[in-house]
Amino acid sequence: MRVLSYAWYIYDSNLKPFNENYSGGGLVVRNLCNYIGKQHESYLFLGQVIEPELLIGNIKIVKTDYDITQKNVKGDNQGYIAYMTEIFEKAVKKIQPDIINFHDYGDLAESIIKNVCAKMKIPYVITCHLYEGKRAEYGENESVHRVSKKLLELSDIKIITVSNGMKRKILEDYKDYDEKRLVPIRNGTDFTAEYRNSNLKKELGICNKKILLCAGTIGARKNQIQLLRVFQQDACLREKVYVIFCGKMAVRSTYNITDEIEKLNLTDCMLYAGVLQNEEMKRYYSIADALIMPSYAEGLSISALEAIAYGLPVIMYADSECADDLNDPKVVCLAGSHSDASMAEAIHEWYKKQWDSEYIKNYAKRFTMEKMAENYLEFYKKTISEG
Repeated sequence: MRVLSYAWYIYDSNLKPFNENYSGGGLVVRNLCNYIGKQHESYLFLGQVIEPELLIGNIKIVKTDYDITQKNVKGDNQGYIAYMTEIFEKAVKKIQPDIINFHDYGDLAESIIKNVCAKMKIPYVITCHLYEGKRAEYGENESVHRVSKKLLELSDIKIITVSNGMKRKILEDYKDYDEKRLVPIRNGTDFTAEYRNSNLKKELGICNKKILLCAGTIGARKNQIQLLRVFQQDACLREKVYVIFCGKMAVRSTYNITDEIEKLNLTDCMLYAGVLQNEEMKRYYSIADALIMPSYAEGLSISALEAIAYGLPVIMYADSECADDLNDPKVVCLAGSHSDASMAEAIHEWYKKQWDSEYIKNYAKRFTMEKMAENYLEFYKKTISEG
């Protein structure tokens, strides 16, 4: 079987410029394509920049640099989209894929589907890695909601959701949507929990406090700012718990988290550690006691899957998409609502409870990259056989 995947970007430490955007979505797409390549022919078309033909692990990166003057510019990039659409068609004619899997539905993917897939009648599916929903609890989601709406308006196409919770959330917003067209395939990870013995805790001056790790892009959707409010209002938490934030700053973030921590006098219980790569993250997982995730919208968080591989419990909202799949009270601690009071209550509950790290590690084995890839391949075969 020949599988052609499309993604705007991935994360790969060996591939410039894709070695800087260390994100869960970029990592999971890269790993999925690589696992597919162990059994079948796996091709990957990257939309963000033009690339020469490359072999990265088991992935054949599709050549797009026929015209090196082409640039992806913000704003009016219609010329770039037209060029890349033409190159995608060229690639399809050369590769003759059995199926195409799109990992986003931005402007370029939309152009390719309308001008290439529809014309050439090749089976294709779209994976929805993030659905933000209709409720505007935070800013900056208007453009993403517009993309989701366009995606769900496509006819006769099956959409892979990366969690059961995402399917639930879509059906809550679009009650008449044909749920048979939404196929949950849960995210997985090949992340290996390796303990790093170091004096990191001492270096950071944490002393005997329990550590909450909060990993992800710093911004409105991930909602880290709520934790600053919670700790500012709760002296007991400030005395007993230390929060470490890590991740890049969102492009349109309205605040600097380091400045906010200092402004609210929380430097004794909070730290922004910056962007941490894979090996650095292992040092922080090794000293953490739990992962906290106040995010308004997730797919199935790779950070959460990495944390449970270390035997760490996860604190999150009860209505999070992740809670449908990570639904064991011995693994997660749920805030009943999005209020500061509910989040504070969940943190206190986590602090008081005795957690069995070995149980959590065994639970994590349900979410391997190998299982995820096998589920994708099974779905591809079924889609191809249905014509």
